[in-house]
Amino acid sequence: MNRVYDDMSARKSSQQPEENDSPLKRLREQANLTQEQLSVGLGVSTSTLRRWENGDVEPAMTREQWAVFCELLGVPFEQLPQKLNLRSQ
Repeated sequence: MNRVYDDMSARKSSQQPEENDSPLKRLREQANLTQEQLSVGLGVSTSTLRRWENGDVEPAMTREQWAVFCELLGVPFEQLPQKLNLRSQ
């Protein structure tokens, strides 16, 4: 019985945002989207999205992609963290 409880606790803790997670990853996870789902919605490869989340490159999207991004995440553009929209301005 403790084993089941430990497994459930491990799952809960793994779903909590990590302190070093990127704002993009936190937003995606809060929207309950996988990297694949978000990348398909934006029309970018999963590896591109992964590089954005890892901070390897800043997201570079068209105005239409930003609109879809905000819609998929359920966040108004104005409420996005500044780090995410530096290159889109």
